[in-house]
Amino acid sequence: MKALPAAALLLALLLPQNAPAQAQANLPGAFGEAPGYRLTGSPGVWTPETMFEHINGEAELLKRYGALSLTYALYESADGSSVSVDLLDMGASVNAFGLFRLYAGCEGEEYLESGATVLAGDFTFYAMRGRHFLRVDAQRADGGEARPLVDAFLRAAAGSLGAPEPLPKAAQVLLSLAPAKCEVAYHPEDVDYDMRAGPGYTWTGQDGSRYFLRIMDSAEEAELFAPVLRDRGAPTVLVWGNGIAWPRERLPGSSAYLKRVLMKTVKW
Repeated sequence: MKALPAAALLLALLLPQNAPAQAQANLPGAFGEAPGYRLTGSPGVWTPETMFEHINGEAELLKRYGALSLTYALYESADGSSVSVDLLDMGASVNAFGLFRLYAGCEGEEYLESGATVLAGDFTFYAMRGRHFLRVDAQRADGGEARPLVDAFLRAAAGSLGAPEPLPKAAQVLLSLAPAKCEVAYHPEDVDYDMRAGPGYTWTGQDGSRYFLRIMDSAEEAELFAPVLRDRGAPTVLVWGNGIAWPRERLPGSSAYLKRVLMKTVKW
């Protein structure tokens, strides 16, 4: 599998050191058919302030995406196979979605398992499930395929994590409209860095052009922000309710297209 964007993130994970003794009760104690995989020791738990102890330099990125906690657990079987898990509580499903898309890009196989969207790898799998983002590393003693182990863990974890929180309506609409779901992304700070536009979504339309969407707190705030974007160089800015959208470049018909998107996205 090709190296993922921000590949350094979570790739230099260390075994738990100086982690809080108490573990979050959201990981199973065992999974898989007998003899199965059992939790080895106590999971390590880190807060946003202490994540740097575990992820070696990427804590700030995780905090920008809203991470509230990071839990590490190691499972082992009698034959020496192992599964290690890093579970991030991202605070909201949209944050987990944003981080997952940062990793997944548009390469690699994605599939669904027990409410989770999973990016498959040879040994390392990334997943999002509601407000949670996971990295699962599976190593079989016999060198066999890792996916059955990962899927077995996700099935067991589904009961511990509870029902997944749905994505916001805006994300659901864009995923249904975009030609390629993998090209819908969420950015927690500046969806359009050149415009200093704040948190929002970006996607590729049927015409192959890039578009941006931000959902404001109110219609009044959206109306006030529209001239700011125009002053910063946005070629076309369309406001509908508390939604505001614009294309990367001036395009024929972009206003009509963005209006249709906003009407589906914003209840007004």
